[in-house]
This record gives sequence, C-alpha cells and structure tokens, in this order.
Amino acid sequence: MRKLMPIIALALLVAACTKAANNTPEQKPTPTADPKGPAAGQFKYQPQLDAAVRWIIDNQKRSGDWGYMEERPGDIYLGSINSLHVWGNASTALCLMGLLMQPQTAEINAALHKGFEYLIDAPDTPRATMNTFYNVWSHAYMIQALTRAMADERFAAIKPRLRKRAEHELRRLMDHQSLDGGWGYYDFDHRSINPSGDLSTPFTTAAVLVALHEAFRADLRMRRGETSPDGDGLRDHNVQIALDYVQRHRIPNGAYYYSSGHMHYPQGSANLPRGSMGRSQSGDNALFTWGRKGITQDVLKAQLDYFMGPEHVFIEIGRGRQYPHEAWYATAPYYYYFGHYYAARNVLALPKADQFKYGDKLGELTVAGQYDDGSFWDYPLYGYHKAYGTGYGVLILSKVKLAMQP
Repeated sequence: MRKLMPIIALALLVAACTKAANNTPEQKPTPTADPKGPAAGQFKYQPQLDAAVRWIIDNQKRSGDWGYMEERPGDIYLGSINSLHVWGNASTALCLMGLLMQPQTAEINAALHKGFEYLIDAPDTPRATMNTFYNVWSHAYMIQALTRAMADERFAAIKPRLRKRAEHELRRLMDHQSLDGGWGYYDFDHRSINPSGDLSTPFTTAAVLVALHEAFRADLRMRRGETSPDGDGLRDHNVQIALDYVQRHRIPNGAYYYSSGHMHYPQGSANLPRGSMGRSQSGDNALFTWGRKGITQDVLKAQLDYFMGPEHVFIEIGRGRQYPHEAWYATAPYYYYFGHYYAARNVLALPKADQFKYGDKLGELTVAGQYDDGSFWDYPLYGYHKAYGTGYGVLILSKVKLAMQP
C-alpha cells in the first residue's frame, strides 16, 4: 500500500491540474460584474467596460498596435502575409476608437497617442492577391479612427498627418469598389483591376458606407489634386451605387442576402432572418445613416426587437466556433460582435425615450460573453481575435452607456 501512495498522489495532482486547465478564462466566458452591483447612479455595465478598457491598455504592444501574427490550426484562408497586416491595422483602429470614447486619463491619453503614431505609419495594405483582399476592413476602420482623432483637440499637433493617412486609406478603399457597386473581400472567379462583384457582400459594403459617411463629414478627398472636399470629392456616384447595392440586397422580411450570388437561391439558410441577423444591423445602419428612404426609426426598432429577442440564440450559437458558417443557419462567428456594434449604432439612432430599454438589453447580451480577463472575442483569427473583439466590445458598451444616460 505504501508503494501505491506516491502513484495515487501523482494521479490526484494530474487530475487537479487537468481540471484547472479545463477551466481557464480562455474556455469559460463569464460576465465580470461586481457582485455588489454598480454604485447608485453608475452605469450598469461600468465594471465590464472598465475591465475591457483595462485589457486594451495592458495589451498594447511597444510599437503601439494590438494583436499578433500567431498561426492556429485550421485558421482562415490567408492569401498572403499582407492579410496579417490588415487584421493588425483593423484591430488597432477598433481599439483606438474604443479608447477615444472613454473619459480622459493620463494612461488612456498615452495609449491613444502611441496608437495613432503607429496607425499613421502602419504597414500599407494593398490587395493581398488577385482573389483575396481583406484590406477593405482595415481601410474602413482606419478611416473611422483617423477621422475621429482629427476632430479631437488632443491630436491637433498631428492632424495633418492623420488626414494624410486617412486620405490614403480612402483611396485604397475606393480602388476596391466592385463593378456592381459593392465591396467584398474575395473574387475567386475573375481577375480584374476592380473586383467583379461576384462575391460582394452587403455587410462589407455597409461597413464601408458607414466609414465613407465619416470621411464625408471630415472633408476627405478621394484623389490627389481634387479641389472640392464635399460631395464631389467623395464622388457622390460611388456612394449612391453602393447604397443601391445594399438596398437591392435587402429582403422585405428584414434579412439581407449574404452576397450577390446568394440572390439566386433566396431560401438558402444564410439568407433567412435567423441566418442574416448578424449582418442585417449593419445594412440597416448604413442605409439609415445616409438617409435612404424606407429605413425609419420604426424599422430600426423592429429589427432590434428581432435581434435581441428569443431569436438571438441563432447568432449566439455560432460565437467562438473555429470554422465559419458551421453553425445553424450558416451563421459565422466573426460577425457576432460586428453585428452587435452596428446594433449599438442603431440604438443611438432611436428617439431618446427608446434608447434606455434597447441599450440595457444590448449591454446584457454583450457582457454575457466577456471573459474573465476582460476581453471579448468571437472567432479565433490568428492572434488578432481578442484585439478586434475587445475593440468592438468597448465600442458597444460605450454606446450602450450613452443610450442609458438620462
């Protein structure tokens, strides 16, 4: 029996270690709420927002950016190493936008200045290959981050440099507008200077249109030598055909076709309301932001009711999965927080009397997926998942905070 004691002790130790490993924060998302609840008058989800901001500050790299080029088994198709720079630039832009919405502190200001210095000189991201161009995402979110910094007095000294890089990103973005007016990130069947649009997607186009609206307000110019920084500078034609693209892909039931090719089989699972719900919020937000007829505040409310109601489980079931579109109704994990971000924008577009209710519910759904370290993530994208996910998370909760203010 004495001889067995060391073996039994070793077995118990291994079992304890295995149990601990299986219950790491990475594998067990839990809300990080203060068990005592928020203080009187405090934002209900302030502890979760603070934890997410803390993660962003603590995980900023010396160079000022966020995320790492880490390969994971079965990761998404890369195209070329340029795609890694794309995800790094986009993740950094999202984190910076999140920090811009926080009350000023010396620590946050230092992180912002460091981050925008990086973004101004970040690696350029032209088309990765003829058939793969994820760079539409970095262009869109960099434009939003850079133009918001341009309007902030804290960055007055570097405003010319911010503008120069933002206009460069705008030119890159417009070079990728497809022949059908939309934007996508693949074009496998054709090789053309401008993508053919065979795989344009309404949700990508919607994200671009939101960025273009901010570029329009910041008077960015699309081409060198243009003298008019208004509608002509943004080439109103390009905006209108993009809006036309999104609008004709909107189905009367509120769903959106996944891509141009999906219009040929409208009953495909991705095109049904349950399959589209992670993408529909962005389409509605883009059309509403640009003032397109048919997308009213009542429409936004009806879509938010659906998104945050019992049907939410059909987007929730896809979060955190390794492979795109393997979940019910072909939902993909990487538009989980994407969808919640544009839902937050739609909440703030409602009458003030309605914002508290919708904001509270959206906050509840968002923090339910927060990890113990304060981060958010929905898809294991190389080493960028926590960076872009937490950037989205801070943006969502910051907008929810605005919605819930009196």
